[in-house]
Amino acid sequence: MGDKVPQPIEPTESASVAKSSTDSVAAIRLVEYWARTLPVRSELHLIRKVWHATMGLIVVALYLGGMPHNLALTILGGLFIFSITMELRRLRNPALNERCIRFFGPIIRSNEVNRISGMPYYIASAMIAVAIFPRDVAVLSMLFLALGDPISSLVGILCKGRSVKILPGKSLHGTAAGFLVCAAASWFYLQSEGWAGLDLIRMVLLGGFAGAVSELLPLELDDNFTIPVVSGFILWLGFIAMQFI
Repeated sequence: MGDKVPQPIEPTESASVAKSSTDSVAAIRLVEYWARTLPVRSELHLIRKVWHATMGLIVVALYLGGMPHNLALTILGGLFIFSITMELRRLRNPALNERCIRFFGPIIRSNEVNRISGMPYYIASAMIAVAIFPRDVAVLSMLFLALGDPISSLVGILCKGRSVKILPGKSLHGTAAGFLVCAAASWFYLQSEGWAGLDLIRMVLLGGFAGAVSELLPLELDDNFTIPVVSGFILWLGFIAMQFI
């Protein structure tokens, strides 16, 4: 009888489990590393601020470009479902979480490594603004998020130590900058829509107030959600009141 040909040895189940366990531990350690090294809220993090503004301006541009209301809601709804699904999956899977952090590293904060990031909140607020508010209010509320929020944060960080602290993480300089940016956004947009005179001035001041107040409210929610929703409701009430003045 001829010699038997040696058969390849298949990895045992225990070896596979051991490898999987080792990979999981390595992924967890990498995630812990990112949590220690990524920027925190009090840092400038300019790339995130540029991304933040770009996202909001794209939504506004598409909305003003004539995209049908139902189509806009469908797209935003689909993006929201996708984003929240991915967030929940990565938080349950250290390996997937580590890959997501590597990919989104330039725009993610350290506190978002092990919790839901600002992306689902951002998309949810845009969806609510488009679904509930009149067109002008929806546009302004998204402009306040896209421009007022990052610039308020930027000024607050740059003037840290020279400004009066209003609330934890909120300063007088940052709030004033947010007011001015939201008022300016209201001016340019409403003027382009035909507003003028005293009505324009009132709504510009209300816009600055709405943007600043929504950023200051000590709510246990992400700013990406509260700023457009709260400022939108304030503006909406202002638009309604203007009809009776």
